[in-house]
Amino acid sequence: MAKTRDKLARLDQSVRKEWSRLESESQLTTREKLERLVRSRLSDSSCPAPASAPHETAGDLPPFLEREYTYPDSARFGSFAVGDLRRIRSNELAILAGDSAWQAINPEGMIFFDTETTGLAGGTGTVAFMLGFGFLDPGGFQVRIFVLADLNREDEFLDRVDLFLRERSPAAGVTYNGKCFDYPLMETRYVLKRRRFPLLSLPHLDFLYPARTLWRHTFPSRRLGYLGDMLLGLSREEDVDGSEIPRLYFDFLRSRDFSALDAVMEHNALDLLGLAMLVNLGGRYLQDVSHTRDEGEILGTARLLENAGSLEAAVERLETVRAVAERREVQSMALRHLSRIRKKKKLYGEASALWEELRCMGDPRAVRELSIHYEHRERDFNRALDLVRGALENGDLSLPQQKDLERRLERLNRKLAGLDPEA
Repeated sequence: MAKTRDKLARLDQSVRKEWSRLESESQLTTREKLERLVRSRLSDSSCPAPASAPHETAGDLPPFLEREYTYPDSARFGSFAVGDLRRIRSNELAILAGDSAWQAINPEGMIFFDTETTGLAGGTGTVAFMLGFGFLDPGGFQVRIFVLADLNREDEFLDRVDLFLRERSPAAGVTYNGKCFDYPLMETRYVLKRRRFPLLSLPHLDFLYPARTLWRHTFPSRRLGYLGDMLLGLSREEDVDGSEIPRLYFDFLRSRDFSALDAVMEHNALDLLGLAMLVNLGGRYLQDVSHTRDEGEILGTARLLENAGSLEAAVERLETVRAVAERREVQSMALRHLSRIRKKKKLYGEASALWEELRCMGDPRAVRELSIHYEHRERDFNRALDLVRGALENGDLSLPQQKDLERRLERLNRKLAGLDPEA
């Protein structure tokens, strides 16, 4: 017990001494002083290091470490080879991104980006200690990984990353959940250094969003690793658990043993490879519906085309789903989107036929559309009233739907009372 107290006393004295030194640096904010204090504790060489076999150590290396992985054009993942990514067209990238700026982007101009961090909370206390970049090179798909080896020398680490990006000169960035996580995190790290993250100025495709549309009705999860396993055969059975990654990095900082990060770098490289091949798959689905393997995927491509304004192409695929879908959920979704396109094109007769089909399938939203159609376009108030009453009597409604139909019933009754003096 006395030994433990002695250790705590020495630690407390060390922390106080370090804080006193930082207090004298008037150019630093309190937040920056605290960050430096935490980093100095994490990298303190007095921390006991676990025994390990002789390995290359961080003490022998600069403040950043680099590693490369190359996947040749001939390597196949799922139905396609790595080299097929070169043949994805700019208009397909624009549809996936929902951004016309991608009409000017070719596959060689894309850079795929992923981070590994000290935590998922975000904010100034979270450090992106590993930055992975994937890109097409003449030899195949290459992954370049940069690792921050010294938390006190992040400036030099970012200098190296900036130099790499200037040399590559990418035209656009691709991430998976980068819009909400990777990009804001990097923006924070650069702002703390009074700099700007270079990729922020480029067109950005966050593939999480088209992935949700493409595979929403096919797979229960849209996690990158899960989709890579199901669609590309990228098995992650021996992959490091994401929740373990911060611990492995802190182990590396204490042990100075670079091999502690081997599994993390392989994890990052596989994420980037999987992301690139999924983007390729999305482009192939848009090129030719025969590449899809599931009615839910056809529906997903139709929704992407509809969102991009390619209504005729969307209708063609929605009609295919309508004809072949075996799952009721997928078929009703296809009918709903078809009716929305018909309504947008003011083809109300065709739209009402689709709403009637949906009503027979028990869709209360179709009742609302039909009642509006009969009330405002056909001026058949009695038909509209019967539809609303029938839906309310059925009772299979959410609270907002019920309240909406009750208001509609009340208005229709008032209209009928005004038309019929005896009512």
